[in-house]
Amino acid sequence: MRQHLVDLLGLDGSRAVVTGAATGIGEGIARLLAEAGATVFLADIDVATGMATTGRLAADDLDVRFVEVDITDPASARQALSYVTGNIGGLDILVNNAGSFHESGSILDQDDESWHRSVAVNFHGVFHMCKPAAEQMVRQAGGGSIVNIASVDGMLPCIGTSYDASKAAVIHFTRSLALDLAPHAIRVNGVNPGSIPVETLRKMKEGELPPLWVDRSPTGLMGPLMRQRGANIPLGRPGTVAEVAQVVWFLASRAASYITGHTVTVDGGWTLI
Repeated sequence: MRQHLVDLLGLDGSRAVVTGAATGIGEGIARLLAEAGATVFLADIDVATGMATTGRLAADDLDVRFVEVDITDPASARQALSYVTGNIGGLDILVNNAGSFHESGSILDQDDESWHRSVAVNFHGVFHMCKPAAEQMVRQAGGGSIVNIASVDGMLPCIGTSYDASKAAVIHFTRSLALDLAPHAIRVNGVNPGSIPVETLRKMKEGELPPLWVDRSPTGLMGPLMRQRGANIPLGRPGTVAEVAQVVWFLASRAASYITGHTVTVDGGWTLI
């Protein structure tokens, strides 16, 4: 490969934070950005798992570190980013991956607290991280890249009113923030993962964790139509964590230097059905 193409995708010298990076898609994103040359902070509320994951990646000779954060708490988000910039001198890439589908279900079964927990993690947390990150990038005056992980459920309703609505909000927030920060050369894009088997879902299927869906009332969400759509992915298979991470890597790289305000759907055609 020609060197100029390597340079387009290389992240040497870049400083990155990936939230929700202790497991699953976040871990895969953190690994790939580090493999591309970035110094990556894995940010997560789960300290024990996050430290263990960071240790595994570091053992592969990757420049990774860990920082604890509760993205639902704006003070915690600001403190975490302050810790990061204090250690590595700045921030070039923020990936807002942290989220939760544990509050999924019908509005007939969901109480107020459940709704607010879901929105706090899946939407408010993105704002809490983006604000101090954007302020830092503006101070640096060198631009930057923010990638927000939304979901295909923000395009087509599927697993719960709070989850679906909060992911839809992230998609539009991405567009609005891109316009807001464009004068500062800060690009803001998103990724909508489709069916991506991760460790949490495996544990649910095997009974190690409570099931995602408690079928207590008739609902169109997660019903026969939704299951039929999920079983008919045009490419014929679920996606992988790596396939999501690769799109994030592209959006964070110089190869995407003229792309902002867009959310790339990585779903094998799921949203076409």
